[in-house]
Amino acid sequence: MSGKHFAFVCLSALLIPETSLAHTPIEGIGNFYNGLLHPVLVPAHLLLLMAFGLFLGQQGPKRVEWALGVFAAATIVGLVLAWFSIGTGMESLVLTLSAAVGLLVAISPQMSLLWCVVIALLAGFFLGIDSAQDELSGKDKLLSLFGSGVAIYFLALYPMGMADYFNKKTWQKIGIRVVGSWVAASSLLVLALSLKQ
Repeated sequence: MSGKHFAFVCLSALLIPETSLAHTPIEGIGNFYNGLLHPVLVPAHLLLLMAFGLFLGQQGPKRVEWALGVFAAATIVGLVLAWFSIGTGMESLVLTLSAAVGLLVAISPQMSLLWCVVIALLAGFFLGIDSAQDELSGKDKLLSLFGSGVAIYFLALYPMGMADYFNKKTWQKIGIRVVGSWVAASSLLVLALSLKQ
C-alpha cells in the first residue's frame, strides 16, 4: 500500500461517526484502571485538578496540609454520593470552579487558611460526585470509583509540586501564573461549548 492510499484509509476512518460519551469506560482494561484513567480523560476534571494543584502550590505549607486533608475527605464524600448516583451532571460546576481557581492562580494571592480549605472542599466534592460512570453497577462501580479517588488525589499532587518547585525566582512564578490563566481560559471555553449544546 502506497503512502497516499494509507493516508486516504486513515482519513476515511476518522470520518466514520462514533458515539462519544464523556464518562464511558474503556473496554478491556478493567474497572479499577478505568477509574484511574477517568480524571485524565475528562477535560473538566483535568482542568480542575491542574488549577487546584497549582493554587495549593502557591500557598504556604501550613495551608497545604489542612487543604489536602479536607480535599481527600471531600473527595470521599463525593465518591460515596456518586455511588448512589446523587448529583450527576456536575460538569458545569466543575468547569466554573476550575475557571475561578485558575484565575486565582493567575492573580497569585496568598489566601487565608479558611479560603484554601473552602476551595479544597469544593474541588474534592465536585470531582468526587462527578466521577460516577452510569454504565457500571455493583462491584464494578465500586472498583471504578475507588480508582477515580486514588487518581484524583495523586493527580492534584503533581501540579502542586510543580508550583511549589517553581516558586523560587520571579520568572518561574510568572510561568505558573501564565499556566493558571491558560487553565482558566480553557475552562471557560469548554464551559461555553458545553452550555451551547
